[in-house]
Amino acid sequence: MTRRWFISSAAVGAAADATSVTGSRPSFSPAVRIARAIEEQAAETFPDRPGPALQLLGPGDTIGFDRAVVVREEPPPGCPNSPANYLAHVEFSDASLPWLLSFPAARKLPWLALLVLRDDEGDLKQGVPLPVVDAPGTALPDLADAWAWAHVEARVEDHETPEAAVTRDVRSGVDNVVARLICPRALDPDRGWLACVVPATKAGVAAGLGDTPPPDATAQAWSPGQSHARLPVYHWWRFRTGKKGSFEELARNVAPVEGDSLEGFGSRTVDVRHPWPHKDVLQGVAPAQVTVSVHGALRLPHTDTAEDVWSDTASMNKFRELIVEHLDAPAARRQPERVGMPPDRDEKAVAAPLYGSHHTGAQQVPADGWMNELNTQVKYRIAAAIGARYVQLEQEFLMARAWEQVGQVNEANQALAATELAAEAARAAQSKHLDPMRTAPLTELSSLYRDVIEAGEESTGGRGQPVASLLRHSAVPDGVATTAFVRLTRPGGALRRRSRRAMEVAEAAAPTSGAVPAGGVTATAATGAFLSRALDASKVSMPSTWLAGVERSAIPPAGEVVHGPMAASESRAGDPSAAFASQTLNDVLFGLWMVAVDFCEEGIASPMFEEFGNPRQELVELFARKEEGEKVGDPRAAARPVALRGIRRKISAETRATPLLAGVGMGMTSDTLVKRIRREIHPVPRCMGHMTSRLGEVVMGERSDQDARPLRPIMTHPEFGFPIAAELLTRWPEWAVPGVSAFPDNSSTLLEPNPAFVEAMLVGVNQEFNRELRWREYPTDEAGTPFSRFWPPGGTQASYGEIARWAPDAKLGDHDPDRGTSLLVLLIRGEVLQRYPGTVVLAARSVDRKVESPDVTWQEPRFVLPVDERTNLYGFAGLSAAQAVAEHWMFVMREPMRGAQFGFDVRTPESPPFDSWPNLTWDEVPTVNGFVVPRVLAGADGERPPALGPGQDPPGWEGLDASNFARILFQRPFQLAFSSSAMVGEPPA
Repeated sequence: MTRRWFISSAAVGAAADATSVTGSRPSFSPAVRIARAIEEQAAETFPDRPGPALQLLGPGDTIGFDRAVVVREEPPPGCPNSPANYLAHVEFSDASLPWLLSFPAARKLPWLALLVLRDDEGDLKQGVPLPVVDAPGTALPDLADAWAWAHVEARVEDHETPEAAVTRDVRSGVDNVVARLICPRALDPDRGWLACVVPATKAGVAAGLGDTPPPDATAQAWSPGQSHARLPVYHWWRFRTGKKGSFEELARNVAPVEGDSLEGFGSRTVDVRHPWPHKDVLQGVAPAQVTVSVHGALRLPHTDTAEDVWSDTASMNKFRELIVEHLDAPAARRQPERVGMPPDRDEKAVAAPLYGSHHTGAQQVPADGWMNELNTQVKYRIAAAIGARYVQLEQEFLMARAWEQVGQVNEANQALAATELAAEAARAAQSKHLDPMRTAPLTELSSLYRDVIEAGEESTGGRGQPVASLLRHSAVPDGVATTAFVRLTRPGGALRRRSRRAMEVAEAAAPTSGAVPAGGVTATAATGAFLSRALDASKVSMPSTWLAGVERSAIPPAGEVVHGPMAASESRAGDPSAAFASQTLNDVLFGLWMVAVDFCEEGIASPMFEEFGNPRQELVELFARKEEGEKVGDPRAAARPVALRGIRRKISAETRATPLLAGVGMGMTSDTLVKRIRREIHPVPRCMGHMTSRLGEVVMGERSDQDARPLRPIMTHPEFGFPIAAELLTRWPEWAVPGVSAFPDNSSTLLEPNPAFVEAMLVGVNQEFNRELRWREYPTDEAGTPFSRFWPPGGTQASYGEIARWAPDAKLGDHDPDRGTSLLVLLIRGEVLQRYPGTVVLAARSVDRKVESPDVTWQEPRFVLPVDERTNLYGFAGLSAAQAVAEHWMFVMREPMRGAQFGFDVRTPESPPFDSWPNLTWDEVPTVNGFVVPRVLAGADGERPPALGPGQDPPGWEGLDASNFARILFQRPFQLAFSSSAMVGEPPA
């Protein structure tokens, strides 16, 4: 722990050893100490021998000091209202500076002095080498007492001596110790002042003015009774004192009052006799005057009223009936039964705002809930209208801040709009060209079928392999499943036309008996040798739909065309794609045949193969014949055509075909495959994936391709973290605290928030600003909550939450973030806040109604809101009025502390008697021409004050040194406490 120490002076090194003056400089004769040490003998010390006389630099050898050593001026430069009861002083980081060049004397005087001149007593003038000032004799203190107004202050640890700390600081320059010069002049209130650091010796004055040092250079710079003095200035600053009154005096003037004892404070009376302009809607049902009592954002404790309080109940009921009808009118005109009716010219067509409609989507007043309260009760509609008015007045500023926050949303919305247009155009094109396609052309067209769709996925429950991998090991040549081959063999392409012409020529030359069966492929001479070999190898007629894994439900009659995803695609002779499709079928059937072999090998009886005999035996015979050298052809054609056709018929039954298809890796039926293809090539999911990779999961994560508009624009809203309470106090303080303008001066009282009023105002300000955002084409859906914080402190974190998420059946006031924890607001109006803007106000849970105990619980205010220059609101979280009274909470006004202050109190009738130095006032301090002098103190009756007990403060200050004067002048911060029970009235019975 550190302690504050005051030391009279600090001098180290040669300056501390100076004993005489030579010319105009301090001098000293160092002694030489000689010691002799011989090995194995005792050391010898000889008498000191006088050394040569040395001179030190004096005040006549300098024209100033480095201004960097000035660490503080008090009052601060430019201060407009410094307390007049304090003394001006200046602090130096070099603790030895005031005595560094001083002449040796019995009582060492500083070589610097601090003058304070009124603005009409003198001003700085240009001089060489230093600026000069002509000071009148009335502004010059007695330099004989200069020793009392210079001292050293050190903060010292408990285990350390102050002298050691000062010596260490001077030598190391750590700046933990400061030297201080004080001007003992009593300052007049409400005046401007010039503070100057000047030399205190004639040698210093001569050097600063550029003159020759006088013979009496060591004498003081001026003498008592001198009419004026021309002095060089080393350092200077200006300030101004405020009006008369110390902090203690002004703080004691503040008196706590009960707010409900003040007429017109806490609520406003509103005349609602004419709620509609130019029309008396209450005529005949209301008296001549109808009023409503409306509270503001802050209200007096124990005045919570959920319902409007009208002076006439019948008028209230009539008004609510009319306002509901009025607000419901626009929505009623959009009802279906109104379609085709002539337009209504009544003024209800343009209704008052339905507050909360943008956030809830409700277009009529609900029967209950917070939206009903907000729109049918006068006090809440007033609060919402105030919020809307704020937006109207500040729309340009708010929109500028909103556009600053939108960032890259506009660019993202442009990309989404272009992507949405492309997706819709692609969807229309697919609907026109792809929807009529049969299954085989669709699968041939889609590269997704080749590269993305994985066979075996649905049957095995795991990840299969792309169809391209299956085709790679099939009889289908490489490249057949590519889009390039599809384009080459498209129905209207050149290759197809040439094949058709060749087929027509061949058919014209061939016998007419080679008819093509419906749904099949027959080799003709016109197809060429390649097609003939492919068809002969397959030994079966199969439409090209098998390239997509589609089962035939039935072979249609000749000439009949079957449509739909299960329909067979008719393949004409000479169609290369049909030939390769048939070859692919042969590969698949061979795979089925091998599955049947495995079943038979494992002894599994399969009804499907009973009619085909033992396939394994046939394969064994086939390979045996091949080993014997017999030409047997491709083993894939080993199955008898009848068996293959039988298998083909069996796999058309889905229940039996599924496990066999799974065994060879196909894993899906034609319906499933077609659905997957169409889903994968749908433009919206693909566009969604593209925008997700571009904008990120944060933006696109909550969207689905099943939404009505998955590529809709991003709807956002700005966020304003500043408290609306500050804006309300700035523009309409009477709606923040009704009656605050007439609140008495030098008074304080307690208030509590009105959550329902606050929430109503937030709905109004957010709804109006959302309308403004849409008008300015801001990307928003008008359901956001840009303003979610009412009370300080600020920040972007939501306070009252998103209004769109408020429960419809909740009440106004249920969304207060302090709900359940309370918030108590202290209102103080007084000159003390104007004169001392840094006044600290704290809440303290007292012990025996006192705040001096270390067991006191202290609480700082959560926020401070200025109402005007002499009125502040202090908010204390977690504290209610009832709790403050029951637990004896006190509110403390503490003097602001910028640093050490020196001076005396101003005696008032409430001042304690002078029985210790802290209670010393200007009335007891001896002065000469307005300067404090170290003379005998006077008591309250003109006599010396009574002696204090042993070990306490001395009865007078004669014989004291500079450190004692520093302790006497030191001003401890003053604080004043007043009870909360004096500001809270009794709750109603």
